[in-house]
Amino acid sequence: MMHRKMASLFSLNSRPQALFRLASAANRSVCRRNFHLTTVVQQTRDDDLFSSVTPSETSVPDPSKSTTVSKAKFQDAAARREPQFYELVEYVTNRTGRKRAIKAGQVRQTAWLRLFQLASSSEQLETVAELFPRWRDSGKEFRPIHAEAFIRRCEELDCPTLALKVFGDHSKYGLALSSLFAARHMLHSVYDKRPLSDSMTVAALFGVYKLPPVSSDLAACSMLYVACLKDNSANARIVAKALYEELHKQVQDKPPVKAPQESVIRARYAEKPNIWLLDALKTIEKVHKKTGKEWRWIRYWTTEREWRPRDTFTPIQPATAAEHA
Repeated sequence: MMHRKMASLFSLNSRPQALFRLASAANRSVCRRNFHLTTVVQQTRDDDLFSSVTPSETSVPDPSKSTTVSKAKFQDAAARREPQFYELVEYVTNRTGRKRAIKAGQVRQTAWLRLFQLASSSEQLETVAELFPRWRDSGKEFRPIHAEAFIRRCEELDCPTLALKVFGDHSKYGLALSSLFAARHMLHSVYDKRPLSDSMTVAALFGVYKLPPVSSDLAACSMLYVACLKDNSANARIVAKALYEELHKQVQDKPPVKAPQESVIRARYAEKPNIWLLDALKTIEKVHKKTGKEWRWIRYWTTEREWRPRDTFTPIQPATAAEHA
């Protein structure tokens, strides 16, 4: 029975220079006088620049004042944020559902993205989630960007189980796990800190929402494999064995992935899957070293500068006598 479940689970982008014109000979003398004055002023400034200045005369910013100002600005922004959140919640509530309390005005798709960002706690984000059925009852549908933004906010507010609840009950909430990117992110939010059961639930949702099998995606496969290694129960070892075989096969067939080093690029959402993959592979390598399992293939793949085809990655086995016949 366990093997049948396994089979179904793993079935497997020059600053412009100023132009000066001398209008007449009379103007030339004026220019000369101005130039002379400018030179004097500049010389005075240069003298000031290199003159001796005592430390007490030097203007040094006070770090404590800067910190106090930044803290005050943050508190002021937080104070404005909460009223904005509840105001928008009320606006959406009154203009969605089978019977709208207020006919005037419409709720735009971007209102949900705004609500996700305004929510500053798991409780507030759950309040937003409870509004999802009203959107569906209004005859509207969520887009993939809503699923991705909701999962991202759940991870930021440390409430990934809320995402599990919402995507696990599509008939109630109407928010679909409609993109592989969203599913990967959902798995990333639970695989390292939550019980294995949460990761297995996400893996099952890949099939529920007709996404590619979790084992067919390098990042997802690696993260789920790490979750199994950490659990190390009998059932986890069965799942881990199947995932390991698929992961090892994919690494041989695909060119290596390189994570960007620049912090600005690493912060881009589109770069996250590769970063998640490499982080998971580092963990796998570490666990394999500790437990005596083969790990060199991971190091070989992640440090390979130029990809080589599979037949140079794994030695070709000699042909059997039957193949020669």
